Amino acid sequence: MSRQKCSALALAASLAGVPNAVHSQSPPILPVSVPNGSIFDPKTAPIIVIHVGAHLLVLVPRTVAGAQVIHLSPSDSKTNQDFSHLITSTIAGAAAAPSGEFHIRGSHGQYTYYLDGAPLPESVSGSFSDLIDPKNIETLRVLTGGFPAQYGKNLAAVFDVTARAGKAGPPSGFAQQLVSQYGIADSAIQVGGGVPQFSYFVSGLRTFSQRRLDPVTQTPLHDSGRDSVVFGKFDLNMGAHDRLVLDTARTDAFLQFPNDETQQALGRDVTQREDGDFANLIWRHDRGPENLIVALYSHQSRLRYFGDPVHDLAGASAASLDGTVPANLPTSAAEDRTANYIGLRTDASRKIGGQHKVGYGFDLSTVTGGEHFKLLNTVDGGDGVTTSVQTIVDSHDLSGGDKSAYLQDDWTPGRFLVNYGVRYDQHKTDATTSQVSPRLNLTYTLDKRDKVHAYYNRLFQPAPIEDIRRLDPNAVPFKPERDNFYEIGYQHDNGGITTSLSAYYKTEQDVIDENILGGTQIREPFNVQKGYVRGLEFAVDGALTRNLSFYANYARSWARAAGDFTGGIIPQGAPPGYFYDDHDQTHTASLGLAYQKRGQSINLDGEYGSGFPYGQSDAGLPNFYRVPAHFIINLQVATKIGQGQLALSAFNLLNHGYVIKQASQFSDREWGQGRTLGIKWTQNF
Repeated sequence: MSRQKCSALALAASLAGVPNAVHSQSPPILPVSVPNGSIFDPKTAPIIVIHVGAHLLVLVPRTVAGAQVIHLSPSDSKTNQDFSHLITSTIAGAAAAPSGEFHIRGSHGQYTYYLDGAPLPESVSGSFSDLIDPKNIETLRVLTGGFPAQYGKNLAAVFDVTARAGKAGPPSGFAQQLVSQYGIADSAIQVGGGVPQFSYFVSGLRTFSQRRLDPVTQTPLHDSGRDSVVFGKFDLNMGAHDRLVLDTARTDAFLQFPNDETQQALGRDVTQREDGDFANLIWRHDRGPENLIVALYSHQSRLRYFGDPVHDLAGASAASLDGTVPANLPTSAAEDRTANYIGLRTDASRKIGGQHKVGYGFDLSTVTGGEHFKLLNTVDGGDGVTTSVQTIVDSHDLSGGDKSAYLQDDWTPGRFLVNYGVRYDQHKTDATTSQVSPRLNLTYTLDKRDKVHAYYNRLFQPAPIEDIRRLDPNAVPFKPERDNFYEIGYQHDNGGITTSLSAYYKTEQDVIDENILGGTQIREPFNVQKGYVRGLEFAVDGALTRNLSFYANYARSWARAAGDFTGGIIPQGAPPGYFYDDHDQTHTASLGLAYQKRGQSINLDGEYGSGFPYGQSDAGLPNFYRVPAHFIINLQVATKIGQGQLALSAFNLLNHGYVIKQASQFSDREWGQGRTLGIKWTQNF
């Protein structure tokens, strides 16, 4: 490798902040809560405080065949919440993370989406746009464990979405406008209709905000953004047994990356543009005991990061190890990532006798795209006066794909429901990797009200294909994550109120995580040699009266990793022993109440989190400290007026200031949103 490239990579590694032997302890900037090393000590363990809150929607998740199912009525679609809040406010073990991200059961991300039976491949890594907007969802089925062999790829959770559809009749729908603090203005329109053999549903959403991402200071600086989504679903009834469905959408976004006070004074201007589109064409054949789904799907996404060539990374206190790149000189980074997926998937099932339903299918997909990265270093010419600029460019095309097949059976002998099967996955990027994964999921009905379950799943989760690792030709290729997942649980139904308790454990090999190139939002995945996640979850939901519904959940989680860091820009050594993942939140809880009667509604929702880890111990152990705990309470009051609805809302009603994540080896500091008051009008037609 050239001296120039070595210098640039050394600077990139220092700025990225991935743990290695030369890093010193990260001094706590915030009041330090309990060190992770004492997490099991009753004298010092975090106090569990569950604050009574609620839910902006009357969404009571129901457990059906091992999945949590959420039904959104047409009135629910008129609320203004993103997909992240929908998940974190209803699903046990889902922790809200910065800028619309979320972590489920100690995972970094690793979610698989299905839309009307067709896969929806993920966007390029580093994207902040939602794949699916809640306004376009009719039913959301969420699996966080007990995965049938039918599901593959990223399996921290599966989001199986049935999109909203039009109905036979003249066009109908609503138009909506919301304005709130932080310069937020949301506009939405939905319309659907059709004839007996054909229906359509079309929606358009556009959002402006002066607080697009969670900022590095309590007061957002250089933090505006705009997003737009156009979605359509077209459903053709081809006869008594056949339907043809087309789902399609177009998204685009522009966002600024927040500054701190110093960067704002310098005029630092870092932005990102995102756009994408998808189209799924699905044929469904249902004929008695036989069912068949054939889906042709495509997804194109692009991300362009525009670093400031003058002020991006300015003032960084890092230098190359050989001294050729001095500290405190401006450095700029930029990239253009693209990924284009096209695939074909089949799912077939057939009932055999009275106790078996056999399912089988395959999924073939290819991906092409490119990774174009540029790093500009300002370098002292040697006399302390003159400077020169080194430009490091990594520009290469990407190609790869996935092949998978599965066979499974739902067997119902007596009170048992036994889902068992096996799947095969093959993933191709720089190298070809594969795995055979057995699955066994047992549910036993004790009586009309009580059930117990036990799951074992072997999981194979490939890494993102677009990366900047090729800057270093000696970097180790990414590896897929291979896990063993175990879960046991109990569910009790009593008078419309459902209570459940689960315990799970997952062993991980080649754990996939990511770090951020310091001072930017360029994200780079890497592997950690091994890890584990274990946790306990409690959930209760139901209706207290005809007009009052509620839900509550609590999760206790441990997510830890150990061993070598590999696959990133610069090969890394191993920290001393097991450390907590930066996305591990020990205690997560939420509770919701929703009252509706005669067009009037009062809704509350609340969320508690004990905080994500950061910092480094004196012995060099990453993520040794945790940010302080936080809780937020949200309120919405709405009333029907003629054919419209007027709603007043308050997010973070108590104006609780809190840091979601602190600056660490893996991410920058990001503050949660303060009190935000809003008013919304919805006009039905």
